[in-house]
Amino acid sequence: MRKNKQRTPIPLRSSGDGFLDSFTEAQLEDWTRGGDLLQRLADKVYFELEALRAAKYDALCDALRSSPGVSIDINGWSRVTDWRWSLSPLSPAGSIKGIGGRFNIGETLDRARGQAFPCLYIAQSVETAYAEYFGDSLSTQMGPLTLGELALRRQSSFTTFLLNGRLERVLDLRDDTSLKPFAEIIRRFNFSSQTKAAFRSAGLPQREIIRSPKHLRRRLLMEPKSWRQEPTVFGIPVASQIFGRFARDADWEAILYPSRRGTGLCLGIFTENFQASDSRIEVVGAVPNGATHTILDKNNLR
Repeated sequence: MRKNKQRTPIPLRSSGDGFLDSFTEAQLEDWTRGGDLLQRLADKVYFELEALRAAKYDALCDALRSSPGVSIDINGWSRVTDWRWSLSPLSPAGSIKGIGGRFNIGETLDRARGQAFPCLYIAQSVETAYAEYFGDSLSTQMGPLTLGELALRRQSSFTTFLLNGRLERVLDLRDDTSLKPFAEIIRRFNFSSQTKAAFRSAGLPQREIIRSPKHLRRRLLMEPKSWRQEPTVFGIPVASQIFGRFARDADWEAILYPSRRGTGLCLGIFTENFQASDSRIEVVGAVPNGATHTILDKNNLR
């Protein structure tokens, strides 16, 4: 029976007469076992480190609060939204859909049940906002057309908003200075002997522990395709999402960071922390009829 499984291919048909690929039932079973093993290892890493973070929760929040932070004027900044959010341009509701964003946890991450929280993402310029939204600069050539020209012809439309305002308490990630106290705590974390043995048994390299501010900043600012991998495949928050949770809990209003797709800066804004703040953001110019969420301050947090 095992021999038949190995020798009988299961075809995937293409739209023509040929096959896209073929594989055996035994291969399917091996892939399933391999996937289960990787999920178990990912769970071990996440839950073990989560327990260590929970034990140091107050210290980690205090470490982030110790940063001097910056205030920032956001006059002329931009936000690009999918058409379905065009009537609520300053609402962060869309950010918790799916796996979430770089600095917030989405509602589909089943290893982080009940931890979803929103974050409003804006960019320093229209060009940077588009690069973040579409994955590259608008001037990038895509065959005979630029990405900007192609974007205007997408079936799923989008809306661009210009913003004015000021944020008073912003955690600055333009360098690693603000990360030093936080990194000083987490660098002492380590895996148990059981987790190390599980990786050795699987023949896989042990996962890295973040040991320095430079290493932490590098992990927080990974390329989108890299940071999205673990949440998408394993349902586990990535380092930047976990860090965003601590930044929000430490009462920061936003995280300032360089765009990984454009040339400007971006802000991930924790709107919940505007409740005791004088910070304010508003949409500049005309908005669609019926639009709400055009002002964000302590009096407009719906």
